[in-house]
Parts: sequence; C-alpha cells; structure tokens
Amino acid sequence: MKHIVIDLARSSEVRKICKSEIIEIGAVMLDENLQEIGNFRTYVKPEYNDKIAAEIRNLTGITDAMVANAPVFREAFRMFTNWCLGDEVTIYAWSDSDYNQVVKEILLKEYELSDEEHGLIDTEWTDFQNEFDAHIGFERRISLELALDMAGIDFSGRQHDALDDARNTADL
Repeated sequence: MKHIVIDLARSSEVRKICKSEIIEIGAVMLDENLQEIGNFRTYVKPEYNDKIAAEIRNLTGITDAMVANAPVFREAFRMFTNWCLGDEVTIYAWSDSDYNQVVKEILLKEYELSDEEHGLIDTEWTDFQNEFDAHIGFERRISLELALDMAGIDFSGRQHDALDDARNTADL
C-alpha cells in the first residue's frame, strides 16, 4: 500500500465558464512506513484563463511564463495518474477542495478517465484537514501552517507551492 499526498495550485480569473483552474500539481508518495519514496510536480497551462491573476502569482510564485509551455490539464492529469498507478494507493489532500477541483475540471474539460484512473477518482480522497481538525477536536477549519505549528513542525519550503504543501501535509 502506498500513500499519495497531493496539493494543487489554482489560478482564478473572472470567467463565466471556469473561474478557477489547476496551474500546478504537486504530490509526494509515501511507503507503508510513511517515508517519502517519490515526488511529482508539474505546472499546468490554463485553458480558459489567459493570465494568472496578480494575487495568485504573489501567493504561489507561479508566473505566466512558468505555465506557458506546460501541459494542459488533460496531459498533466494523465502524467499524475500514471505516476500514481502500480500499487494500491490512498490519496490524501489538505482539504476536499482539491478533489472537488479535479472532478470539476474532469467534467468541464471532458477528460475521459481510464479504468485505472476511475479507481483514483471514484473514491473521494482523504481530507486530511478534516481528519486533523477532528483529531484535535476543532469544529472550524485551520490552515496547514497553523496545524504544523500546533504539531511543533516548522513549515519547509514555500507556502502555496504545491509540492512543498504536499510534503508538509505528509510530514504532519
């Protein structure tokens, strides 16, 4: 059994058809002892938004130039799922918003899942933020940064970088 911890960065622009698109996928793979054995990162070229909003650029550090030649969602998601497949995996994300965004883009962009990909998508990913909040007894959602601080873990890397956020979630 392998464990995948994923995080997505999203671009948001005011567009009627798609207000938010994935612009980065970052994930770490953990073995049965929860030790990192691999990682995945790709930027994703938006298909409905021409520019990354300044607030998103400032938050994530992702620029238009960084996604200009990146794969579009269909290619990037296939790369990610191919990286995941092989062993039985459980996917974790800091919140359910990443899972919901993937499902939304699959539908919007008419992405046809392979049989193996259905196994990754048909079961919702584990919402680690919800698990953490329930474990602590919180009724409100807390940030990854606060959760790490409460656990006595220093944030490593850049906040809102998909791979760094996935790695920090895994550390937690």
